[in-house]
Amino acid sequence: MKTTRLNRSNRAAFTLIEIVIATSIAMVLLFGALYSTSETLEVVREGDIRVHTNINARRALDRMLKDCRYASEVEVEGDSLTSWTVEVETTGTMAPGEIEYTWNPVDKILRVGLEHGVAENLITDVRNFEVDTLTSIIDGEEVVTRIRFHLVIGLDDGFATGATNANSERTLELAGATWIRRNDI
Repeated sequence: MKTTRLNRSNRAAFTLIEIVIATSIAMVLLFGALYSTSETLEVVREGDIRVHTNINARRALDRMLKDCRYASEVEVEGDSLTSWTVEVETTGTMAPGEIEYTWNPVDKILRVGLEHGVAENLITDVRNFEVDTLTSIIDGEEVVTRIRFHLVIGLDDGFATGATNANSERTLELAGATWIRRNDI
């Protein structure tokens, strides 16, 4: 009878081989879960970068379009190879008066300057900036009646707000257009 008890206790325990196999399987599953989690975090990070850049660029584009829409006069000079200057003049209740948007392909920064000397960087890493205008003759003078902006912006880790991790391969394109209402009030 004693031998039967020993055999039962030996059969109820795990062997060393079974423990090694179970540990190996658990480690493979744990590694898979960790890898999956890190990949998921990378996808979320990429999405955050795209959303961050899109929000900042959309705000700047909306600001330019609004300033042009309610301008009394818009003058556009330049091209995408050298630089662009968009001068916007408002009158009456549409202060601040004169606004100048500038971009050049060397520093790739879209800036806005107000008439009292304040300048602000709107977007950095603007890789391409196009301005198209439609003009009409009003009161014997050729004036801009419609303006369209097209921007290609580099996606980055917050580069638009001062970080320094630009990526040359990822970009975001935005475009917008507006009619100039010639606000001469």
